[in-house]
Amino acid sequence: MCNKHLCHIVPEHILAALAKRGSKNCKKTLNDTRRILEKRNTLLNGLLQQKLATGEGDRKIYDCENKFEQRVTLSISEGDALTDDATANSAYDTSGFVRAYFKDTFNLNSVNGEGMDLVSNVHYGENYNNAFWDGDEMTYGDGDQVDFKDFASAIDVVAHELTHGITQFMANLEYEGQPGALNEHFSDVFGTIIKQKYLNQSVAEADWLIGDTIVTDTFPGVALRSMKAPGTANDFDTQPDHMDWYYAGPEDHQGVHINSGIPNKAFYLCCLEIGIDNCALLWFETLKFLWRTANFNDMLEVLLTTAELLISQNKLPKAATMAIETSFTAVGLPQKALI
Repeated sequence: MCNKHLCHIVPEHILAALAKRGSKNCKKTLNDTRRILEKRNTLLNGLLQQKLATGEGDRKIYDCENKFEQRVTLSISEGDALTDDATANSAYDTSGFVRAYFKDTFNLNSVNGEGMDLVSNVHYGENYNNAFWDGDEMTYGDGDQVDFKDFASAIDVVAHELTHGITQFMANLEYEGQPGALNEHFSDVFGTIIKQKYLNQSVAEADWLIGDTIVTDTFPGVALRSMKAPGTANDFDTQPDHMDWYYAGPEDHQGVHINSGIPNKAFYLCCLEIGIDNCALLWFETLKFLWRTANFNDMLEVLLTTAELLISQNKLPKAATMAIETSFTAVGLPQKALI
């Protein structure tokens, strides 16, 4: 499943850097992350033994009432009228847009392919500076309005976190090292694709930023990450854009958010060559054939094999193979000896 890890939009090392600068709310969020993980480990052990119910991917939005608890009060169920809570309405609308994209584009019935309910929790905790997928549902803080805000209203955040669910059920990429960086990569990929669809933007018009609408004017940067220019989004952005600068340290679960900048840049370059819709199909089909411990070289090999199959079915242009090779060569892949 999710290998008992919470998948957060704001990485721990960014929260830690802001806490070091004096943000008490980022310190609280960072500490709560660890507490939730301990609690969810026990819950997920039970979840792994259960058969998840099938359905139509109905949306359920819960109000946490600023408690550090999930599913406190049901605010909106599928088909209900919207409420006077703008945040709950945003979570309902954005999760519906993400659901519709995957259904209409790939005929995927919710994140597990079998109509699993899309449960979202809003107003989690007080001044909580994060959003996360925990293996079976989404949870959004309101932010402290000092560094972060409006997590539930950000289409790329919602798409990113729900894609963690899709990756969980399709490939179960473990959440550390290169498999974990690929886990984050696929979430950023579909976060930016769906953001561009939501805003009706072209590849050229898009800013290729992740989390630009959840940061405040006082946050030291413009977003959490940049797929176009990894390492430039904020003062703490250490994402490399080439294997020459690969992070091999222990932090961030051995660099899951950090090293995702490498395949992210390759995806951006590939979109410039063959378009975002062709890349969306290629990356989605590739995800189906990855496995728990797949690394960057493995992904590239599967991308090329999948591209050949799609080309033979007239679903991709013949230029796709060269586009993949050129884009990944530009970021230093493949490597003969992976770190």
